[in-house]
Amino acid sequence: MKYVITESRLNNLVSNYLDQMNWWEWDIGDGEFNLADGKFESSKILFRIQYSSTMPDHYFDIIYLSDYLVTKVSKLFSISSENSIEMIIEWFNKKYNKSLTMNDWQWMDDEEEEYED
Repeated sequence: MKYVITESRLNNLVSNYLDQMNWWEWDIGDGEFNLADGKFESSKILFRIQYSSTMPDHYFDIIYLSDYLVTKVSKLFSISSENSIEMIIEWFNKKYNKSLTMNDWQWMDDEEEEYED
């Protein structure tokens, strides 16, 4: 039997799934932090504040997403990577009171992930 799930319902399912994950937050200072799936797991999301090299006193927020997390959400809910990223960002914004958009994320480097943990 095939079910039709609306985009908002799917977004709620993804948000509920992410809420149920065993997130561990590591504050690294200056408002930046890492999120890992479990106490001894590697980081899946890094929140950073980037300062402009061309405009003094200008900064913007950015999150780095692990390919593992995006792929996991995509496969589990049978959605595209782009939709997964949008839903992860929306969940992150609600959970951490941020206002990130699709322009405010990048892929996490494996090297950076190892270094940050």
